[in-house]
Amino acid sequence: MPELHLIIADQALRAAIAEQLKLADTAGMRVVEAAVLPARLSAEFAAFILDEPQADRIALKLLAAGCENGKKPKIFLLGEADAGIAGELDESFAVESFAKPLRLGHLLARVQFYFQAPRTQGGPLAFGPFRLEPALRQAVIAESGAVIRLTEKETQLLEYLGRSPHPVSREELLAAIWGYDAHIDTHTLETHVYRLRRKLDPEGKEPDMLAVRQGAYSLMPARTR
Repeated sequence: MPELHLIIADQALRAAIAEQLKLADTAGMRVVEAAVLPARLSAEFAAFILDEPQADRIALKLLAAGCENGKKPKIFLLGEADAGIAGELDESFAVESFAKPLRLGHLLARVQFYFQAPRTQGGPLAFGPFRLEPALRQAVIAESGAVIRLTEKETQLLEYLGRSPHPVSREELLAAIWGYDAHIDTHTLETHVYRLRRKLDPEGKEPDMLAVRQGAYSLMPARTR
């Protein structure tokens, strides 16, 4: 079973991330919590969530020793290490950095994508006048039964938004659906949102069907009869 090592000295932050990881779909990985890196790494380590204070040269030597055995871990770095250490990290490892204050949803989305967790759950989901059927990649108009065919990414985007209890940031959506980190400049999300609006509401009668407010995306709640 692959291991994700959660190496954070701040106990409150470590507990918050660990709790969310347990709730998230992480493809059966095992979360190992610690304030500092262990003296030895197990043969199953795959990735690390490493806080800035723990990203020192001693930690790098330990990780490098693991790499010599054929392992090259993924590092999710919280905060910014100093320039020298950051350079060594970027040269030797696959690193993604997350600025503080931390957007936990973005971090979890990237972790899930890295471990290739399934991003569609299959169960029907109601929003606005529609019933989303992810397994069939379609949205059904509840009143008429008319079917609108969706692409895989359109389905994943609608389901992710529909199952989220709160509006979702652009960074989190890009991380969860496309696997992009926050440093990539892309119009992929905006293009998909534009096409989805045209597909679901070609006459523009439902401007809040897929809403964007203060940089966060959300779906219109299901209508009640």
